[in-house]
Amino acid sequence: MKKSGLILIFAILICGLVQAKVIKLGLINPTPRNLEKIAFLKNNGLINIDSLKIVGIYHETQTDLIDMTNAFIDNDSIADISILTIKNSLSMDSLFCENNCSAEFEEIFSKTEGLIFLGGADILPSLYGEKTFLTTELIPNERNWEISFLFHLLGGSQNKDFMPFLEQKPHYLILGICLGMQELNVACGGTLYQDIPFEIYKKKTYESVLNQYIENQHKNYTSRINNWDNANSSLQFHHIRIIKNSVLDFEKIQNPLVTSIHHQSVDKLGKDFQIIATSLDKKVIEAISHSKYKNVYGIQFHTEFSIFYKQQEFKDSKNNPIRLSENDKLFHEIFWKDFSDKLINMN
Repeated sequence: MKKSGLILIFAILICGLVQAKVIKLGLINPTPRNLEKIAFLKNNGLINIDSLKIVGIYHETQTDLIDMTNAFIDNDSIADISILTIKNSLSMDSLFCENNCSAEFEEIFSKTEGLIFLGGADILPSLYGEKTFLTTELIPNERNWEISFLFHLLGGSQNKDFMPFLEQKPHYLILGICLGMQELNVACGGTLYQDIPFEIYKKKTYESVLNQYIENQHKNYTSRINNWDNANSSLQFHHIRIIKNSVLDFEKIQNPLVTSIHHQSVDKLGKDFQIIATSLDKKVIEAISHSKYKNVYGIQFHTEFSIFYKQQEFKDSKNNPIRLSENDKLFHEIFWKDFSDKLINMN
């Protein structure tokens, strides 16, 4: 056989071995809906990793969510999903240093190839040195460990002598979505705008927010001013501006349309983070990435919503029809292909 033929066979075998290796992706505090969305992405080839195993990671005190997740897995017969629980507790003054959970955090890190930190309510403002704004709605205290876990993974300005886990595996993959992006920033010493409409756009009422230019709206507040018809989703659709040569700068993609449901956003950047996408007016940071650990990034918008791949037309907060262009669909498809490639090639 010719040398070129042997090389081709060898390459095919190596590719098969790479795909055959079990790849474990941890989801931090996933709800059944989160698991359903990730399963949809996998089952429809958007996350294209044959050997992918999903691990839902919770604190053992989150009993209701764990029970709901177990019931969801059993009832829907979804394979390749397991649950892992953290058992030790944390005090609020021990989040940014070695603590009771450090060994458990390191074990999770050693047993996974990547993590997704998902959405939710708002981070305790005292963790980034601010008082609590009137519209801030706090996450349950059972989720405070997520900030400490991210600090252990990445380090931060709060404790410059701490050696982050990613020094051992610099190509480890971490994606933060919505709250997850805000957690990335706060864990590394950054701060947040607690309310985009008021602090950035100086709006005091929901009506004035809804009367804004549609591209400046990041959440649909229609249900807050109309108790007769609450059929409106909280989803808002707007375009983003991607920074050239960043990890989101995919070839041939221009200002894609995204969907978001957030009222908070990054203000001061955490240690070693950089901006990779903004709103069209550049006032809201829509995505960040780590300058040292190249596979660590966060997005304020929701590429994981399965509805975005099932429907072609939606409504915005002004009840105008929104139709996805080929550019918009391609961005979301490439996003998950790129994510898959990063996870497969982590080493």
